Amino acid sequence: MTYKLVITEYADELLDHILYYIFFQLKNELAVKHLLNGIENVYSRLEENPLQFPISKDTLLAQKGYHEAVVPHMNYIIIYDIQGNTVNVVGIFHQSENYQNNYLK
Repeated sequence: MTYKLVITEYADELLDHILYYIFFQLKNELAVKHLLNGIENVYSRLEENPLQFPISKDTLLAQKGYHEAVVPHMNYIIIYDIQGNTVNVVGIFHQSENYQNNYLK
């Protein structure tokens, strides 16, 4: 079964901010490319089988059905839920962020 991937506006804005910071503040174009490749890899995997990633470790997020996918070789995490055959990406965060207490609750 193939799942439909939906990136929320909020998740898209978060990614824009992350990329801006890495490119313009850290001046690391290679890290931007690496992160984008990793995110594309996760997105492809989500379309194939979103259940391969675990439910969130955060109790409240888990109760709401959110899953967490770690971007390979990066410290970023993609938060999403599954509604039927649709995967909704609701946030992309650095793992050091307190994302559990932000928008997602």
